[in-house]
Amino acid sequence: MKRKTLATDIYNLSTLQKAVVKTEAKLRRKIPPLLLIVIIQNGVLESILQFLVRNDIEVSVLSQRESGSVLYRKICVRKKHDGVVIMHAESRIKTKNLPTVLRDRIIEGEKGIGSLIENLRIETFRHIKNIGFDRRQRAIYRIYDIYIRKQLAITIKEYFPIDLPLWNS
Repeated sequence: MKRKTLATDIYNLSTLQKAVVKTEAKLRRKIPPLLLIVIIQNGVLESILQFLVRNDIEVSVLSQRESGSVLYRKICVRKKHDGVVIMHAESRIKTKNLPTVLRDRIIEGEKGIGSLIENLRIETFRHIKNIGFDRRQRAIYRIYDIYIRKQLAITIKEYFPIDLPLWNS
């Protein structure tokens, strides 16, 4: 029996798996298992990162600006004790598709979006659209959408530095 070609193997994989295989080919190495788990999960990332670094993280809003009914936001997550950046993200938030309390808390800028959604117990659906590698930033990224009440509310692109020792511990 003939062995399937790599292209055929990739064709039979899920979209997410295809993105991971393509990203690893660009990197010319495997994504560290811990980082792979972080980028493919669709729960509250902030909670997972807190667990990984033993509650030693802080979320900082770097910028936030409104244009019509869209809020653009950039954040970074750092380890508290040494300031090492674990990840950073850019969000495009359709404020008209958010519950008022969530919109107000996001604008306050004191917590990550995922934590706010979790604390307010808002039901969401998350869809990871893409995973890739940004050579300039030496970071694995993922792009995903958050739907609230079946409406696209938030698109987030998160960057995870590939060389961070945390991923190999």
